[in-house]
Amino acid sequence: MKAIPSHARQNSRALLDHVFQRYCGIELIEQEAGRCRCRLTVTPAVDNLSQSLHGGVAYAMMDVTSMLATLPLLAPDEYAVSTNIAVSILTSMPRNSVAEFEASVLRAGRTMIFTSCTAFRIGEDKTRTLFATAQISKARLRKDIRNLGVGEGS
Repeated sequence: MKAIPSHARQNSRALLDHVFQRYCGIELIEQEAGRCRCRLTVTPAVDNLSQSLHGGVAYAMMDVTSMLATLPLLAPDEYAVSTNIAVSILTSMPRNSVAEFEASVLRAGRTMIFTSCTAFRIGEDKTRTLFATAQISKARLRKDIRNLGVGEGS
């Protein structure tokens, strides 16, 4: 496994340390260029009225995992933003269950990056049951958007 560039490690840490990701409780399991695996336990903070993983949280965590797969492929002066996400939820994820998200980059072009993410329920016996899939498109940006000041002219 090839080492992840320092700028990608720094951006990955910033993404995982964001208040929303911390609140949801997503954990990085493994990351390499073009691939990533994360884990999340369904808690009352991320469930819905039926005590199952909220769909919006599932979508967001699939997007985060795909971004973590993407970051090591970007140059130090690049960033990427999601432009499209298509998610299919196949079954519910009850409270206290463990979800694993696995993302891979399908194609990294000059301006667009295409990723796929699958989500599995991990049983106590380590069985894996697919509960969601996603296809995510990202636009590759040449300027780090996080350094743009609020209120600056366009």
